Amino acid sequence: MKRKAVMISAFLAASLMLTGCSWNDIKAKFTGEDTSAPVASGSAIVIEDYKPEECVTVPEYKGIEVDCKISDEDIQAEIDSFLANNSTEDKIKKGKCKKGDMVNIDYVGKVDGEAFDNGSATDQTITLGSSGYIDGFDDGVVGMKVGETKDINVTFPEDYGKDGQDEEMKKLAGKPAVFTITLNYISETKMPKLNDKLVSEKTEYKTVAEYKEGTRKKLVDDKKMNAGQTAYGEVEQKAEVKKYPETLVESCKSQLDAYYKYTAKQYGYSDFKTFLSAMQMDEATYNDNLLKAAQSIAKTQMLAEAIAAKENITVTDEEIKAEIANVAKQAEQDEAELKKNFEDLYGQAITIERYYKVTLLTNKVIDFVGENAKIIE
Repeated sequence: MKRKAVMISAFLAASLMLTGCSWNDIKAKFTGEDTSAPVASGSAIVIEDYKPEECVTVPEYKGIEVDCKISDEDIQAEIDSFLANNSTEDKIKKGKCKKGDMVNIDYVGKVDGEAFDNGSATDQTITLGSSGYIDGFDDGVVGMKVGETKDINVTFPEDYGKDGQDEEMKKLAGKPAVFTITLNYISETKMPKLNDKLVSEKTEYKTVAEYKEGTRKKLVDDKKMNAGQTAYGEVEQKAEVKKYPETLVESCKSQLDAYYKYTAKQYGYSDFKTFLSAMQMDEATYNDNLLKAAQSIAKTQMLAEAIAAKENITVTDEEIKAEIANVAKQAEQDEAELKKNFEDLYGQAITIERYYKVTLLTNKVIDFVGENAKIIE
C-alpha cells in the first residue's frame, strides 16, 4: 500500500557500456539467474561507416587541469560515513513516538472489513513523516505508545493505481480503509565517538590522527586514479556533435532498451509497461529519454574514436579476444557460454566483439587523457 516509488528518468542516461565496467557490473549483466531479455537474437545491427572527426568537434584534451586537492569537508564526510557504518541501533521499548522517529510496526489493512493484497506486513521500519505510505498513515502512528495496538482510518487517493497496470490497486482508489497497527519499538541510531579505540578496532590505523592522514591520502589517490575520467568528462562537455550516424544511435538505443528491460525483469516485472508505470513514466517519455541517452553514448564513443585517430590509439583483435577470455574466466564460464548470455541480453544490438572493442578503445583514450592531465594538489 505504499505509493509507487519515483525513480527519476535521469537513470536512463546511465550506461555501463562505455565507462569501464567493473567485474560486478559485467557479472550482473551476463551471469545473473535470468539473463534473457525481450530482444530477438540474430546478426547485430550493421553500423554505417562514418568519420568521427566529421561527426564531433574535438576540444583540447591535453593538459586538462584536474583538481585533486582535499578539503576538511571532504575528510569530515568520510569520517561521518565511517561513524554511520559503525553505528548501532537501540530498540526503545517504552514511551511515545513522535514525528521524525524511526519506528518498527506490524499492520493489517482492511477495506470493507476484508484484508486486501499487500495491505499487511510485520516488522516494518519506517520514519514517521516520510514513510511514503498513504496520507494519514504516519499521522495515525504519531503519539502511539510502544506495545500499543490501534486502528487508523485512512482513505486511498482517488487516483490510487491510476498510472499502473495493477487492477487490484485501482479497486482501492477512493476507498476508506482501516489499518490495525502495533508499535513494536522506537529505533534510535547510536553514533560512536571518533577516538583511538574505535579507529584501532575498525581500521588499519592506531590513532585518529593517523586515520585522518590516511583518509586524506586515500582521497587524493582516488582523485588521481580517476583523473582520466574527470578530464575526459570535461573534454566531452566542451565537444559538440555535428551529426549522429543513424545506425550508431540505433545500436546504442537497442543496447539500452535491452538492458532496461532486463533490469525490469530483475525487479520482478514481467510486463515492461508495468515497470514504466512504477517509475511514473509513460512510453513516450521512455522513448524520448532513451534517444537522448543513446545520443549521449554515441557522442562519448565518437569523441573517443576521434581522439584515438589523432593519437594512433588502437585495439587489436588479440586484445579483444584476451578481454573476452578474461571476462569468461572471472565468470567461471567458458567463452561459448559467455557469448550466448551476451547474445541473449543484447540480441541484435551489438556483437560481443564490437562491445569490447568500443569499451577497450574508450578506456585507452580516457587513460591517455588522464596521463596527459595536469594534476593540481
